[in-house]
Amino acid sequence: MKNVKCKTRAQNTNCKMKNANLNAKSEMRNQKCEKGFSMIEVIITISLFLLLAGVGVGAYFQYYQASFINADVDNALTLIKFTRYKALKNATSDNYGIHINMATNSLIGFRDTYNPMDNHNEVLKLEQLRILDLSLNPDLGNTDEILFEKQTGKTENTGSFTIGNDNFTYTFNINPQGVVN
Repeated sequence: MKNVKCKTRAQNTNCKMKNANLNAKSEMRNQKCEKGFSMIEVIITISLFLLLAGVGVGAYFQYYQASFINADVDNALTLIKFTRYKALKNATSDNYGIHINMATNSLIGFRDTYNPMDNHNEVLKLEQLRILDLSLNPDLGNTDEILFEKQTGKTENTGSFTIGNDNFTYTFNINPQGVVN
């Protein structure tokens, strides 16, 4: 800061006051510059932020993966229930059913009898899960299909099948009424 120069003695007192005032302002500016964050405070703050962000990202990816697993279960349940519903409301002579293909990890909704070339089949390919176990009524011979009777929705192919992966399994139980739980 520059000091104010005084020309006469009378102005000297006034000049000293201005110089003192300017020096005080300069000291206040210096004090303001000394206030701030040290490097260690900045490093600790950034480290805490990164730690919280890492935990958040990890939790998000677990949720993201779980949502795909839940989607497979929900889609399979919806296909089975919708196929049974079509059999219930059907006034013709056709039954509806579900073909369970363990080789391709897919469920196929079909009309009357299963034909893999039928364009009306509703195919659900499991994305995150695979079919682990298929335990339908062995007395019927064809144990990879659930056939729902027209207008009643009942089935003789009772039993269960399980889908899952290394960390998760879900079992679909089919009762004689054709209800899945």
